[in-house]
Amino acid sequence: MSENNPFKSIESTATVPANVKQEIVAEIDTIRNASALVELFVGNLINTASSAIVGASSQSETDNNFSA
Repeated sequence: MSENNPFKSIESTATVPANVKQEIVAEIDTIRNASALVELFVGNLINTASSAIVGASSQSETDNNFSA
């Protein structure tokens, strides 16, 4: 059974060119950076919104104290 393994013929002993490796690393870096950007703006959206609401309500209380 192991003598007729079709996957053995698929395996290649050739090496990958350096420019292909660099392109793959650059693509992974781009994906990682895009993920960080999405996490920054979308992942923390709830915390940012709640901070803005709390900050706005405390600012209006401060304004009311100064006008009285």
